[in-house]
Amino acid sequence: MSITIPSSPPYVNLACEILIDDYLLTKSNAYPMKYICQLSSHLKMEIEMKNILTHISIIFLLVVDIGILNAQDDKDIRYSLVDSHLHFMDFTQKSDGFESLIEKMDASGVEQAVIFGMPMVKMWTESDPVRPVYYMDTDSRAYYYSATDFILAEKLLRQPKEVQARFYPFISGVNPLDLNSVDQIEMLLEMYPGFWKGIGELMSRHDDLTAFTYGEPPRADHPALMRIYSLAARYNLPVLIHHNISSAWKREPIYHRELINAVAQNPQTTFIWAHAGYSRRIDVPSLLMELRSALTTYKNLYIDLSWIVYEECIMKNDETLDEWIELIEDFPDRFFIGSDKIGHWDGYIKEITKYYTLLDRLQPDTAKQVAHSNISKILKSAE
Repeated sequence: MSITIPSSPPYVNLACEILIDDYLLTKSNAYPMKYICQLSSHLKMEIEMKNILTHISIIFLLVVDIGILNAQDDKDIRYSLVDSHLHFMDFTQKSDGFESLIEKMDASGVEQAVIFGMPMVKMWTESDPVRPVYYMDTDSRAYYYSATDFILAEKLLRQPKEVQARFYPFISGVNPLDLNSVDQIEMLLEMYPGFWKGIGELMSRHDDLTAFTYGEPPRADHPALMRIYSLAARYNLPVLIHHNISSAWKREPIYHRELINAVAQNPQTTFIWAHAGYSRRIDVPSLLMELRSALTTYKNLYIDLSWIVYEECIMKNDETLDEWIELIEDFPDRFFIGSDKIGHWDGYIKEITKYYTLLDRLQPDTAKQVAHSNISKILKSAE
């Protein structure tokens, strides 16, 4: 039954009358206590104020919930999107699953998504006062976790074909310091032929996560990763890598050269630089200049604008937005957007549709490319 609830205050009186009418008609145990409340002149009876206020509160909450749901359902989907950055699992390898993810994608106009597991696990140590879910929750260590790829593959392959067709799965469970990692990737490609569409998100320099992880700090031009880039070129698979352009302290791009070395020495490999090299507490004034130089020089480099680079850099103020729009318009075929949600889909719609502000400011053709065409073109060429 569909009920339209007006927002005007008189409806509260009407709600009270409906409840009392129901009581008079039923005389059931549903209303065991006497109601004490003064209503309108034509309907005078007393009901317990506590109960009537409780019922009004319930009705009010229902009205609010219905309004919110209707607002979401009626949201104008102005763009067809491809989510270029989506983790199916969180840092404990848990997920809300594909069914609820598809619902969120449908509600926000996301046709397809690049999806991968979580290549790291956050340890739950006996000294932790809470069980950590996110890598920043406690000071406990993190470690590389290759089983994430098998979990993703098995979960996705159990979905209906129409669901499988909406995702581009990437191999992510890679230890970037292990020279054996390339053999692990090749094994996965053989075990699931035709299934994998890319490699990543590879975890290179990543602020606190790097500090929490055992072993030497990873870097984009590490010999183990260089072997992976060669394999990616051989299989025509794009590589998505998280590599901070600098540390949380230095304002100079001290790690930029490591990424450029990797891109320059592997011209046949398609690189996607996650978050434009930005991360928490990174403050590199020359970021846009470095990106422009790299995009000009290396045609195999693309930029993923997911996560906090959007709020903290692009949308920081009107001036920064204008500067980023200029850069994107100069390289309209080199940028993507993504949600970077990790295993749980609350807030997904807001996170992916936040890019409307940017897309609305771009030229229509550029907006279409950034919204879906650029990443789709790369992925289809890998098929």
